[in-house]
Amino acid sequence: MNRVPPQNTLPNNNAHFDRQPMYTQRRTPPVYQKNNQAPNNMPPAPNFKRVNPQNGMRNRRPQKSNKNKPWLKVLVAFLLVAIVVALIVYGLQQIKRNRVLEEIAPYENVYGPEIYINDISISGLTPDQALSNVYAKMQERVESWKLNIIYNGWEFYKLDYRALGIDFSHNMLYPYLNEAWMLTHTGDEFMRKEALLARAGNPYKIYTTKQEFNVNNLDIILQQIANSINKAPMDAALIQFRPDEPNPFLIRDEQVGIQLDTEKTKQEILELAAAGTSGNYEISPIITQPKITRADVEKTVTLRAEASTAISKYSVENRNNNIRLSLAKINGTYLEPGESFSFNKVVGPRTLKAGFFEADEMVKGDLVTGVGGGVCQSSSTLYQAVLAAALSVTDRDIHSAPVGYTEKGLDATVYLSRDRNIDFKFKNTSPGRIYITAHVVPGSSSKSLISRIRIYGESLGDGVVYKLKSVIDEELSEEEIKYIPDKKGEFVTYKDETKLKRKAEKGYVVSSYLRKYQNGNLIEENLVSVDTYRPRPAEYWIGTQNR
Repeated sequence: MNRVPPQNTLPNNNAHFDRQPMYTQRRTPPVYQKNNQAPNNMPPAPNFKRVNPQNGMRNRRPQKSNKNKPWLKVLVAFLLVAIVVALIVYGLQQIKRNRVLEEIAPYENVYGPEIYINDISISGLTPDQALSNVYAKMQERVESWKLNIIYNGWEFYKLDYRALGIDFSHNMLYPYLNEAWMLTHTGDEFMRKEALLARAGNPYKIYTTKQEFNVNNLDIILQQIANSINKAPMDAALIQFRPDEPNPFLIRDEQVGIQLDTEKTKQEILELAAAGTSGNYEISPIITQPKITRADVEKTVTLRAEASTAISKYSVENRNNNIRLSLAKINGTYLEPGESFSFNKVVGPRTLKAGFFEADEMVKGDLVTGVGGGVCQSSSTLYQAVLAAALSVTDRDIHSAPVGYTEKGLDATVYLSRDRNIDFKFKNTSPGRIYITAHVVPGSSSKSLISRIRIYGESLGDGVVYKLKSVIDEELSEEEIKYIPDKKGEFVTYKDETKLKRKAEKGYVVSSYLRKYQNGNLIEENLVSVDTYRPRPAEYWIGTQNR
């Protein structure tokens, strides 16, 4: 029979299980009374009479002989053995049962071991003691429990039991006390022993406050907190390309996503409330990392290459301004993957109306005054930057003679007029967008100037840089002398008179190479171009008149 106290009542301390008594009652042998009379519950004693032996012999009937029935003796012996065995088995069972009853006797009227209500041990207590102990402790907790809900140093709410609508009474505790009682007071003595053994090292804990909280209030509090801290993850992004700034890229940092798991937070707070653990509760929202970080963006705008050419100290201001203007038109350009760049299209016509100045420029090997002189230094600087950035050059021509601001084989001439278009073009063959900054900047001395172009984009690789190398394969010479008639007679008058106009100039065959270095070590070298600067003969003025 189950020893389970009814709902809303405590277990009866004097209750007992429907079982045999621990020790069997020994029967008292009948006591016979005087006058040969038995007690009331015993049959009357027999009345023995004396018999005459002779009469007895006469009245005795002849007995049948059992000598012919040996099986009867065997049957009797078997029955006696069976009875003895049954008595032994029964006795052993009673001994085992009595031993189990002795073992569980200490917990007959008290709660079993390792049983807790709201982390308060009721093991070894009677139901009345357990009720009194748990109720008193929970009343103390109602008065003492405080929990500060905090996130990033900010206190959002100060929580107590009353804010959660917690109220303790005896009636509230009865179901939990009854449940705890049933753990070790259900079934026969053997089942109860197994239940007691199962508690060893396996504490049973039940909590009342999870069911008694006014969770609606807590839900409202947590939702208000979630509205304050929740935010979606945001990827880092390039906000602005500022080509005139030392750091030309304005990058927005990434933002992690924050999401408060209100259900999980609620359960954790309820458990702390149930255990009466006061103090600070630090909210731990779910953090979602963005897909793109600042480091990822920075990898797309690394400095791929820089090229610089020195502006001669003899360069006039008009020429310097032409270089500045052409670079300003290039400055801030960006190209998507696969997009091409045309120098003449970006810089436009070199005219006075466009803001260019007159200055010396090389035309077919001769220095002449023209609008936009000096622009070729910008195109040559850009050419070198494009090669060092590992981009693809699609259109380029050299000057008719070497120029003084760069090495042979590393120049790129441009010219734009109605009837003539010499352009410099390249294509963005990198996997990402490229960005170009172009400026005239001070050189090593206060009076020196440099034309500088930088190209940014996807990284070339860890420790990878490209450098250009120019090699003169062959020098060319011209033995022929060229005579130019001086029709105005500015230098010579007669046909037998000559005057040197220009010395002979050597020509060159030049090979240009692009070298790839990684961490300072040369790992690759590729031929870029083989350029030929034709030699120029000596030129003399010759008169046009006879003597």
